Amino acid sequence: MNAPLIIAFIGKGGVGKTVLSALTGKLFMELGRKVLFIDADPAMGLAASIGAENFKTIGRAREEIIKRARIASTIEEKERLGEVLDYVLLETLYERPGYSLIVMGQTDTLGCYCPVNGLLRRTIGALASNYDAVIIDAEAGIEQVNRQVVESVQYPVIVTDNSLRGVKTALMINGRIGDIPSMKPVQTGVIFNRVESPDPDLVGTVTAGGMLDYEHIGPDPDIREFDLRGTPIIDMPPDAPAPRKLRKILSANGILK
Repeated sequence: MNAPLIIAFIGKGGVGKTVLSALTGKLFMELGRKVLFIDADPAMGLAASIGAENFKTIGRAREEIIKRARIASTIEEKERLGEVLDYVLLETLYERPGYSLIVMGQTDTLGCYCPVNGLLRRTIGALASNYDAVIIDAEAGIEQVNRQVVESVQYPVIVTDNSLRGVKTALMINGRIGDIPSMKPVQTGVIFNRVESPDPDLVGTVTAGGMLDYEHIGPDPDIREFDLRGTPIIDMPPDAPAPRKLRKILSANGILK
């Protein structure tokens, strides 16, 4: 199958990455695309934003594999770990009509276990090939995506508020993307989210740092109402201000097509 379009929303905490991740998946589903959401933030907010419940996390699956690896005594048992991983990982795939979800979660197992992380990344990559678009709600750093989720991201979308700290975080993330050899994005852009009018100096700092200005999305009272009631963001009406503006931004930059 064709390689999926992979989009990661990254930025400092509290800027609305999770909401934009959920809405982006919604926009692709409205076009009939098959979507895989990856909730890569330990807070697991994306799962709640799309109404997912009773899912098994990758963190839990990883711990199960590590426990099996510790007790494997023969070469044959160790070679079978790959098969066990496929089975355990499929248990983490939360499926609904039009989309699926993988939640990274947290792990309590100490140690690096880099071979297990590598197996997870390759297996998730294989699963991703069954979808048209992969939407990742990431932590502030891109390294976690590279280490545990997928090899590369075509469209890192850095989300910021109207603050110097937010923009400095964007610059830091962009620098880290450039330091990862396998990360070869088509383009890296910045969205000023929940902002009436971005500060021109901050916008200038973004563009001077080699990132595209994806413009801004203003505050949306519908999002506040959905959050207040605990209604899944994915159920927002398509003509609400935030999804309407996000659709315009993603379409204008060749991401939503």
